[in-house]
Order: sequence, then structure tokens, then C-alpha cells
Amino acid sequence: TVEIKRALELDPLSLPINIFVGWNYYYAQRYDQAIEQYLKVLELDPNYAWGHYWLGLAYDRKGEFPKAIAALQKSRQLDDTSYWALAALGHAYAASGNSAEARKVIDKLKELSKQRFISPYAIAWIYAGLGDKDQAFAYLDKAFEIRADSIGSFLKVDPILNSLRSDPRFDDLLRRVGH
Repeated sequence: TVEIKRALELDPLSLPINIFVGWNYYYAQRYDQAIEQYLKVLELDPNYAWGHYWLGLAYDRKGEFPKAIAALQKSRQLDDTSYWALAALGHAYAASGNSAEARKVIDKLKELSKQRFISPYAIAWIYAGLGDKDQAFAYLDKAFEIRADSIGSFLKVDPILNSLRSDPRFDDLLRRVGH
């Protein structure tokens, strides 16, 4: 968009602005461009956890799971408080066929949820990666029930949920969310 281009012109070294440029590519499912943008972010700061996080998501969506897992592990190494990075790692394990590691991540997120807020939407990501649509929808319904911000903001465009879009429950959830 014009505003993002202008922001980048004004502050080309801003990590958040550069991440936002990558978001536009990621959510448009233009993963090669997203990866290129996130690599630029990591040139600016190789220790920026969110750069590794978004790079991992883009690699995941491209099916480059070893790269996705490495980037997401690096994100967790730099910031082990981000449950989103943990959930994304769980999805990458699941989508790559490593269901045992994916289920360990689900267990860890459930355990963490006893101590602090963990969006059910994040757990739904992993179940979607495992191909367990019933559990994925159960957690998306929980996210809807508690009005988790991620469900209203990202449900319609989240590429990690692409495997659920053909299910009638997805359209129902979109309708309930107001999309």
C-alpha cells in the first residue's frame, strides 16, 4: 500500500515496518517475496526473533519444512516467551509429518495455558497441520467463544488454515465472526 511504502521511505531501517511489508506478501500468499523481505529484516538484525518467526511461517507455507523448523527454533531461542512461535513450530512439525513432536508442542501449550493466556487459535494451527479438522475447529470455536483477537483479525486470511477452508464449518465460523 501507499502508506507502507511511504513509511519504509521515511524509516528504511525500522524492523516493524519491514516486517509489515513482509506481512503483505505473506497474507497474499506470495511466499517467495515474503521470504526475501524477512531475510532483509534479518540482515538488519540477525537476532530479531520476529524476523525468524515470520520467515519460519513463510517457509512453512512453501513446504520448506526443515528451513521453517530451523527459523522457528531460532525465534524460540531468541524469545522463549512467544507462544505463537511455539505454535508455529508445532504446525511445521505437524505439516512435515512429525506428529510426535507436534503433539509434544500441543501438550506444552496446554500446560502453559494453566499459567498464562494461550489463544486456542494457536493450538488450532497445530491440529490443522496434523489434519485433525475436528480438533482444529474445536479450538477455533473456543477462540471465538472467548473473542480471541486473532480470530477476528486473521481468520479470513490466515494461510495456515487453508486446509480447513473447504469444510462447511469454516464458512460458518467466518459468518459468526462477522466476515
